[in-house]
Amino acid sequence: MNIKHYLLLSTAFCTLNVIAQKPKMEQKKPTTKPPIDKSTMDFGVKPTHDFYRYANGTWLKENPVPSTESRWGNFNLVAERNNLVLRNTLENLAKTPQVPNSIEDKIATFYKLYVDTNKRKSDGVTRTDYYLGRIAAISNTNEMFELIAEMHSKGFPGLFRFGVSQDAKNSQVYIPQLSQGGLGLPDKDFYFKTDEKSIKIRNEYVAYIGKIFKVYGKDEAMQKNNADLVLKMETDIASGSMNRLERRDPIKQYNKYKLSNFTVENPNLPFNIYITKTGIINFDSLIVGQPAFFKNINTLVQKYSIEDWKTYLSWGFMNNTASLLTLELEQLRFGFYATVLSGTKEQNPLWKKAIAATNGGVGEMLGQLFVKETFSPNAKQQVNTMVSNISDAFANRLKNLTWMSKETQVKANAKLISITRKFGYPDKWTDFSTLKITNSSYFENCIAANEFDYKDMISKMGKPIDKNEWGMLPQTVNAYYNPINNEIVFPAAILQAPFFDENADAALNYGAIGAVIGHEITHGFDDQGSKYDGNGNLNSWWTENDRKQFDARTNVLVEQFNKFKVADSLYVNGKLTLGENIADIGGLSIAFDAFKLYLKQNPKENVSKDGFTPEQRFFIGFAQLWKNNARPEAMRQLVLTDTHSPGEFRVKGPLSNMPNFYNAFDVKEGDEMFINTENRADIW
Repeated sequence: MNIKHYLLLSTAFCTLNVIAQKPKMEQKKPTTKPPIDKSTMDFGVKPTHDFYRYANGTWLKENPVPSTESRWGNFNLVAERNNLVLRNTLENLAKTPQVPNSIEDKIATFYKLYVDTNKRKSDGVTRTDYYLGRIAAISNTNEMFELIAEMHSKGFPGLFRFGVSQDAKNSQVYIPQLSQGGLGLPDKDFYFKTDEKSIKIRNEYVAYIGKIFKVYGKDEAMQKNNADLVLKMETDIASGSMNRLERRDPIKQYNKYKLSNFTVENPNLPFNIYITKTGIINFDSLIVGQPAFFKNINTLVQKYSIEDWKTYLSWGFMNNTASLLTLELEQLRFGFYATVLSGTKEQNPLWKKAIAATNGGVGEMLGQLFVKETFSPNAKQQVNTMVSNISDAFANRLKNLTWMSKETQVKANAKLISITRKFGYPDKWTDFSTLKITNSSYFENCIAANEFDYKDMISKMGKPIDKNEWGMLPQTVNAYYNPINNEIVFPAAILQAPFFDENADAALNYGAIGAVIGHEITHGFDDQGSKYDGNGNLNSWWTENDRKQFDARTNVLVEQFNKFKVADSLYVNGKLTLGENIADIGGLSIAFDAFKLYLKQNPKENVSKDGFTPEQRFFIGFAQLWKNNARPEAMRQLVLTDTHSPGEFRVKGPLSNMPNFYNAFDVKEGDEMFINTENRADIW
């Protein structure tokens, strides 16, 4: 339920969940560097035929997806290890008296009220009475928009989304921003696809809506009427929405309006009333992500009666609070969003759900305790050195590009040099002294946390940009590039094995965390990030010919990935995944260059180990990072909605385009991993 809107992380590196090995909290420094994990490999598969299964085949066979998960891989394994640390922290806090109103006290109270399932059952849905009563009392559109503003301030999504963030064309100022929302299914296309699976999902969605209304006391006829109406209204809302592919273009989503002009264009939408209710003052312009969406809503507010809109808003509220109330409601929501959409068989145990809930509500406070237990300053120093080497390797590639003009090369290099690095956790933590966490209920504490975040967000209007803010928690196994601040960010949770091991062979580190670092740096120069200049402004800093050359080269990747078959008639969407694919191949290439520089500086490590050359170990380390099993439902949703390709093709795609890989494993024409030179992607 955390509603931070500060960073528009459209170019985040990757997000998965999972795990299961008991952490060794006090490890002695090994005398020898950990070797390649041969136990995951399938030596019956030729590396020139299917390198993904060569590196991971045995692991894939022996590690089916657990019943509580939709996918299972390294991200899950590290997250699970972190969960054990967080569980120990939370349980110790919960059973020990804390100083009132301290960070520890707030975390403990929040956590204890989530795990108190008896209290949640006793409360039932009574905590929602006030809000549903407010919706029921709406008598006109003005009151509807006033209430939507209030709901947004409490963290409940409504018909659209609102936030305060940096102006993409003037990144030194904050500006209010509006964007589309209001859908219960993952994306616009889910409402219009006519294949059997899509129709089944919509039918299951209608059934789920009816079940939720039943919990709230609606009779069978009303359940069906309400569910049918919600699907009809959401389908109409979706008709004016952008799909995920369209939303990848930051230029299409930058539409600056005078508030007065926006209200004139949409006379049925009382945004003056909405904005007044947000509490923001002294501004006259805003960014509208999808103007066509709001023009469509402008029509729909008259197409449907106020009673219809009350049903729609009630559904949205009940759906988005289901996991905050009883276990029955939580199970119903899980049954649709986790089981139907992703194939997950059963919920995680209460303690794991409690960790996720605490991260969602008071995660930054919990992160302060997490880094004390897990973060190694030495790891930060080593990774920072790797970033410098990888940046130097990228600078060298920029200098030698034959397709880019010198004029654009100079600007690209200036942007590269100005990338800010963030490791581990924020230099300055948020002050949570005004956040009130009480013994009232888990539901009320979620609202309190959301209201705190909302007030913090809108308070930024008119203030200097806070470059110290983070868009991820330290305990998140992930990394990201933020184009508007031109920064790369690596939370503490990802700076550990198998992504990075300060005692490991450099080949493995450069193939794993090195490729991740390269990936994030390359995001500044992918099809989206390259539209932002070194100051974080959406600005055409390329020559026209350079952009044409770039688009032609990236289109090679689109065509390649479009041919990757996932299952039956399901293929990777090369356009949707283009930015991540550019970052994968660019990141791996510059990480390899940096590794070769490292070997020159450390010639004693330029030797074969475990039966593999340094170059071979590098590529094996990279491929093993992406081992992952997924349920068919989860894979389908991934392909339809995620900007990242499935792990198998994040390995095969980049490697098939890299001459260095061909040399390392003697890939020749006729091999499955071989692509003719003229058909390879050559970008960065």
